[in-house]
Amino acid sequence: FLETSVSNYGNIALSWAGTNKLSISLLVIFALTADVILPVPNGLTNTLAGMSLGWALSSVVIWIGLTLGATLAYILGRFAGRPVAKKLISKKEFEEVEASLKNLNVISLILSRPIPGFSELIAISAGLSKISYKVFLTVIGITNIGVALIFSAIGAAAIQNESVSLAYFGIAILPASLYLLYIKFYKN
Repeated sequence: FLETSVSNYGNIALSWAGTNKLSISLLVIFALTADVILPVPNGLTNTLAGMSLGWALSSVVIWIGLTLGATLAYILGRFAGRPVAKKLISKKEFEEVEASLKNLNVISLILSRPIPGFSELIAISAGLSKISYKVFLTVIGITNIGVALIFSAIGAAAIQNESVSLAYFGIAILPASLYLLYIKFYKN
């Protein structure tokens, strides 16, 4: 039932973007980086990038944006997270948060990357928990390759096949499914 609105939004975005691949690339990188502090829907951004830039270029652009966004989140967690948290929550709550950060690991970083909202929270948490930046960047960089390739492929295939359903899969269904799998994984 949302196919028409998704189609209209996609057409508007593609019309605005035109053929200026540099502008589109910079906009995608900015949106994915700003996602840490602004509510940017990654599934939509990534899928539209694949539709606008094609598979190869959008894979690189999405990877850059996701990696810069994760780095910004890590830096915010590492340098601003503790002072802000200490002002916002009680000492007991802060101690509970610190204890829960000990459960953060590489698997959490990997599994959270394609999940809207969680990827940013886990990256901030990685900074808070003082995971080595070298380890963080390595894991995030490698994992973001897979995320970028998948969403770019979905967007490129959607435009090539003129399939709004495929675009909707990349925009909403895949991120929601990954979120549910993440929750199921961590509840068990």
